[in-house]
Amino acid sequence: MRTRKIFCYLSVTLAVAFALMFIQTETSLAESMTLKVSHQFAKGDVRDEMGRVFGDMVTERTNGAIKFRHYPAQSLYKAREQWDAMRKGALDMSTFPLDYASGKVPQLSVTLMPCSVANIQQGLTWRNKPIGKKIDALMEANGVRNLVWAWFDGGLGSKIRQIKVPADVKGTKLRAAGKKFEFMMQEAGASITSMPSSETYHALSTGVLDTMLTSSASFVSYRLYEVLKYINAPRDYSIWYMAENLIISEKTWQRLSPDQQKVFMEVAEWMHQNWIYPNFKTLVDKLIDAYTNAGVDIHYMNQAEFNAWMDFAKQTAWKNFAETVDGGQELLDLAADAMK
Repeated sequence: MRTRKIFCYLSVTLAVAFALMFIQTETSLAESMTLKVSHQFAKGDVRDEMGRVFGDMVTERTNGAIKFRHYPAQSLYKAREQWDAMRKGALDMSTFPLDYASGKVPQLSVTLMPCSVANIQQGLTWRNKPIGKKIDALMEANGVRNLVWAWFDGGLGSKIRQIKVPADVKGTKLRAAGKKFEFMMQEAGASITSMPSSETYHALSTGVLDTMLTSSASFVSYRLYEVLKYINAPRDYSIWYMAENLIISEKTWQRLSPDQQKVFMEVAEWMHQNWIYPNFKTLVDKLIDAYTNAGVDIHYMNQAEFNAWMDFAKQTAWKNFAETVDGGQELLDLAADAMK
């Protein structure tokens, strides 16, 4: 009997010890980790800086418990592979153009919809409006969470002529950046080739492309002024605005303790209030300087030209999105409301 009592006592003691070890291990995992941050952009690009500024602040506020390892320029994952890697938990975070995931989540095409955002500042209001909440919910349902909203303006560059209105696109070999831009430009008579912005320099150099749309930041960081002869710069008007957000795997998010999640959200809010717009609003000025110095012919879109694109977008991209995407018309309506 005494032997049995001793055995039971030892069994309970061991069980408690193992439970404590498990809890300590779980706590350790929650308290200390190094997160992988991957994106397609060159080191020093503003999108690279966004991830590093965010990471440095989180590391500081968690007293070094959360660290970040950055992988720019597709050094860990190719541009479009990052979404699935985050969904699986293989990748922790990315600065990611949301439309790149529209093949898996078609509704995300609204984040790169022709003429649906008026300017960067207005785009940044999405995060607190029904359209942003809808996108957040869609992403979380697919295993990825928004942290920092970041909107980029963009323009039209070409090797063959200025692209001012939809008729100018006819006959071009064009990279449109986004499924609904592709649809619209194809309807205008362009031949479409899809690729990440990181591959466009080579495509322009070899004749695979002769015309393209991308962000002001990418026009500069990829040195496209070396291969383009014309650019329609987004100084006054632009048909192209894209959400390229800092996002996190939902699996990684759930590994964070509640206190760590709170730090992430506080840093995200600080960046929304203090960092994003001041660092993004100057991108077009950097574009204009770089393209002026390179001798590229620069055009600034006017109101009449923008109106021509708006009319054409509604007839093509918007109509197609409403008809082919579940909840598409609701998202377009919410985007339109956000512009008011």
